[in-house]
Amino acid sequence: MATHLTFPEILTIADDIFGGNNYVKFAIAEERFADAIFEDETIWITNSEGFGIALGTKAGALTEWKRFTLPRTAQPPEGSLIRGTWDFYATALLPTHVSTTAITPLPDELIANFLALHSPDASVAPGDPEVISWVYSLDTSEEISALGAIVKWQSGELCLASIATHSAERGKGLATSLVSKMVETCAALGAQRVGLGVYAENNTAKKSVDSLSSTNSPATQGARAALATRYRAYCVPDVR
Repeated sequence: MATHLTFPEILTIADDIFGGNNYVKFAIAEERFADAIFEDETIWITNSEGFGIALGTKAGALTEWKRFTLPRTAQPPEGSLIRGTWDFYATALLPTHVSTTAITPLPDELIANFLALHSPDASVAPGDPEVISWVYSLDTSEEISALGAIVKWQSGELCLASIATHSAERGKGLATSLVSKMVETCAALGAQRVGLGVYAENNTAKKSVDSLSSTNSPATQGARAALATRYRAYCVPDVR
């Protein structure tokens, strides 16, 4: 029998089913929560703007949803348009007393030019309100070799975004080192966990997150980033 749940109740259920670093914790903001339904180890969540998320063994779109996210194994309604396909990772941050070096901000134009050349499909850009900080590494010529953004989602959780490596410098472990630096920065900001939503085809970013458990980062040593359900976002034909 389907049960309607409050916001705290759905967080508890999600923890029980999917673990403490689940996607629901990151994706749903309490002030935008509208309704949640739970039945047969599956949850359907709707926010105040009508956007929906379904997770679990029987995940599928509710008829009233115009935009929604489903596991990639779920069957969307006929005629649904794919808006994006991605994987979501999350890891708990271990307590650390190691302080990170302050990051000197880069000019927005420099970041924008780097992304345009080396990651034109980046999910966030300089000036986006959710960006907390840009983290980067420089080569011996003081040019950007890799960079990424720490963003705060509407839920208040921190995530990594727009991780990009210079096209000529790929395969050297720069993305892994950058992600480690970004995670340490999140820990220094007081975050208890950090997430990363990455396009399904971005193997470089996914490999860098898979390597977190083998880095020397005090924030993640011994921890492993958990791959949550692979997702796909949809909309009905008359909505974008």
